[in-house]
Amino acid sequence: MNDEVDATLCHRNEGAAQEERWRAACKQFHDEYDRLAFPGGAAEGIRKLAAHDQDAIETAVVFLETDPLFFRSGYIKEELIEKLRWAPLNTDQKSRLQQVILARIRDPKTRREFRRYCRLAPFVTDSEFEKSISELAGPSGAKPKRAQWVLEHLKQGVSKQRSAKS
Repeated sequence: MNDEVDATLCHRNEGAAQEERWRAACKQFHDEYDRLAFPGGAAEGIRKLAAHDQDAIETAVVFLETDPLFFRSGYIKEELIEKLRWAPLNTDQKSRLQQVILARIRDPKTRREFRRYCRLAPFVTDSEFEKSISELAGPSGAKPKRAQWVLEHLKQGVSKQRSAKS
């Protein structure tokens, strides 16, 4: 749908029919985007995730694992990651999110949601995950800069968790 908006945009000033085609493409995009961007609708999924709905938590984890790329998907991922920080995650979900974070570190492109993954890391960490991040952050690591960012958040998260327990 986004491609159709783009394709009709450059012809919209060529006549009434072309302008109407562009307007129809824009309307379809805006009418359908929320429903198609996330299973069950983006707004509803994020609302359920914030309410800690177990199905919404699982759907969000799968969405991040799948890592779809489309118009505004980075914004959706940021919201999902932020909500997952506070969601009651089971051991399997934490492990899968660790793998997502490791994949994003290795990704050749840094995407807008990467900082949110850094903030999520302390909520899903364990000793093996920290070891993997440390290896990536070392001099022979695949992406030392990004791994360092995650390590910094892990250190901050650990100190915050210790303060909260004291």
